[in-house]
Amino acid sequence: MTDAAHVTDFLTDKRKYVLWLQWLLVVAISYLLYFNVATTPPNPLASLSLILLNAGLNAGLFFLPHRYFQHVAFDYTIVLLNILMVGLVIYMTGQTTTDFYLFFFIILMMSAAGQSLQAFVVGVITAIGLYLLMVYRSGEFEVTEGFLLRIPFLFIVGLFFGYLVYIQKAGRDKIKAESEFTADLFEFGKTLVQADDLSTLYSKIPKLINDIMGTDACELALVGNGRITEQIFAGAEVQDSPPLEVTKSIHDSTYRSEEIFMATALGEDPEFTEKEDAHRYPYQGYMGKSWKPTGRPSGLIAVYRHTKHHWSSNDRKKFRFLTDQTILGLQYVYVLKELEKEARTDGLTGLANYRYFSERLEEEFGRAKRRNSPLSLILMDVDHFKGINDNHGHAAGDLILQRLSSVLQKTTRHVGLAGRCGGDEFVVLLPETEIQESQELCHQLLEVLKEKDDSKELPFFSISVGCSTFPDNSTTISELLSHADEALYYSKSQGRSCAFHYSDVVNQP
Repeated sequence: MTDAAHVTDFLTDKRKYVLWLQWLLVVAISYLLYFNVATTPPNPLASLSLILLNAGLNAGLFFLPHRYFQHVAFDYTIVLLNILMVGLVIYMTGQTTTDFYLFFFIILMMSAAGQSLQAFVVGVITAIGLYLLMVYRSGEFEVTEGFLLRIPFLFIVGLFFGYLVYIQKAGRDKIKAESEFTADLFEFGKTLVQADDLSTLYSKIPKLINDIMGTDACELALVGNGRITEQIFAGAEVQDSPPLEVTKSIHDSTYRSEEIFMATALGEDPEFTEKEDAHRYPYQGYMGKSWKPTGRPSGLIAVYRHTKHHWSSNDRKKFRFLTDQTILGLQYVYVLKELEKEARTDGLTGLANYRYFSERLEEEFGRAKRRNSPLSLILMDVDHFKGINDNHGHAAGDLILQRLSSVLQKTTRHVGLAGRCGGDEFVVLLPETEIQESQELCHQLLEVLKEKDDSKELPFFSISVGCSTFPDNSTTISELLSHADEALYYSKSQGRSCAFHYSDVVNQP
């Protein structure tokens, strides 16, 4: 249900109860005027006029549009008119100097200060009891119709004004709570839309859901190959644990279910207490939902209560909305990352494509220049690659490129960035790498490629490698590239299947 619908329902209930209480007040005023024992009986015509005036005002409320019941000014107006009306009735009955008038205003003050309807009703009953006690102790206690009517009159007046104050406070709190919920949802949606990094999104989601749901803790668990691989908590007392199979976790039922799974007394349910990680969860109330998209990471979200908690339909609706939006947000980031990866990587080898590699080369060169730190660049290509394609077919050539890219990824993933420039030409960028370190890496590549790959039937192949380093023998990006290229061609001139650094080339006699 939308915020507008909640407000409309609230205003409908408010209008209905205000009208009923108004007519109850008319009845009470009528009885007080005609059956109260007064020193000077009220003028019948004046009493009738007052009753008709009050009834006419109440009848007019039936035709007042709902929207007016929303305004604070309406409540103030109704309260002031009724105080004026009741005060006039008390004056006409000749009770203005009695304790009855005093208790009437005591009840009005209780109405203004009341924090809850239940507390107010108890207060009104207590005030009426005190009134009866004071009258009795005064020695003027006399049971008459008029006197007996004062008791329900005080109660009706108290109930009426107390309810007006209560619904005004409840309405304000309800609208405030719904406004806060709307603001929380806006913040939640903004976080999902603006997120472009999964780790940041993972860290923020549990706290946002926990705050919006008002629960004691929230958990986001990621699942891979049937095991919980990562858990992110908000407001939790749970300690980190090693990866655990979902079937051995308290989340087993949640992960198997397509719908929201709930538990009221987590610590008393054998289905939970027998799980390996049950001792890590000091909670009773539990509600969780999972997602299992095809080809992407799966996971679940769970919220907790310390005490036994019966989840309301509103709790479930809010949780379903939040989890559904979270799943959509995560899928959006997954797709975004996949698109970014496709835009940055070479389709055949999975290495960085030429465009992305060029961007990173400029970034790393600028950083190396600012810090005056070394930056090495390796160029390589497959020896006689055209002949391999002609003799063994392009499929074999593709397998060779994939084999070379696999070796590059394993060898350089922790020290640099490997890319494919096109055809059989590959490049490796090595930040913070001196001449000797780059030479050692080049020779390591040659040795690894000599090892037989038992997973695929590949024709024999070798590579030629050239390398250059900033700032030792290259001061610009163009020099870094051209010097590495010169070293590569020198390797080819030396019989191929070898590696040379530019510093070796320029030092040749």
